[in-house]
Amino acid sequence: MYDLDKVGWNAPIQVNMLKPSLRLLALQAGVLWIAAGLFAQSRLAPPMVFVIIGPPGSGKSTQSRLLGKKYKIPPIDMASVVKSDIGKRSALSQALKVSLASGDLINDDAVNDLIKSRIVQQDAARGFILDGYPRTESQAQFLDAVLKEYDLPKPKVILLESPDDIVTKRMLKRHGAADDPEIIQRRLAEYHDDSKFLSGWYQTENVMRVDATPSVEAVAAQIDSLIEDALAKKAFSKRP
Repeated sequence: MYDLDKVGWNAPIQVNMLKPSLRLLALQAGVLWIAAGLFAQSRLAPPMVFVIIGPPGSGKSTQSRLLGKKYKIPPIDMASVVKSDIGKRSALSQALKVSLASGDLINDDAVNDLIKSRIVQQDAARGFILDGYPRTESQAQFLDAVLKEYDLPKPKVILLESPDDIVTKRMLKRHGAADDPEIIQRRLAEYHDDSKFLSGWYQTENVMRVDATPSVEAVAAQIDSLIEDALAKKAFSKRP
C-alpha cells in the first residue's frame, strides 16, 4: 500500500504511481478541486462602479478605502489623479499647471482625459470608486461612454449625508483656525451642488443614501447592507 501523505496529491507523476483504484480516486479529487475553483470564481462579486460624494469631514476617503479593500477595486480620487499627472512632461500636464497657477478651473476635456487614463488601468478592470468625478453633465456623459466601451456597469452613487451644522463643528474641531467658516461654507455649497446634480443624473434607483453621522464602522455597515441589497437585485448588471 502507498502512503498517500508521502505520495502527495499535488504531483501528477506520483499520482501515476498509484494503483488503478487509488488513481481514479485521485483524479476524481482533482476534478472536484477544479470544480470548486470554478464555483468560487462564479460567486465573485460582479464588476462594480461607485461614485462617492459627501460633505467635508464625512469620511469619504475612509469609506472609499474600506470599500476598495472589501471588493478589490481601487478608490480613485480626482485630486490625487491631477497631482500625480502634474509631475509628468506631457502637453496635458503642462496645461494643468497653467490652469492651477492661474486659479482657473481645469476644463472638462482635460479632466476626462485624465480620468480615462486612470480607469482603463488593469487594477480597475472589475470596477473602481470615484471621488470628485463626475461633477458636470459633460463629465457624466463621458463617463457613461467609457463604461459602455469597457462593458462596465452604470455607477451607484454613495451619498454620505450629514447636517451642515454637524459638518461645520467637526471641521472646526478637527482643524481649528485652519478651516475658516467661509471656506467650510463654500465647500458645503459645492457638495450640495454635486449631490443635486448626481442624484438627478443617475436617478433615485442608483443613489445609495447613507447617514454619515455615526461611527466609521456604522457607516460602513450601512454601505455594505445597501450593496448586498443591490447585488441581490442584480442591479450591477445594468449598463449605461
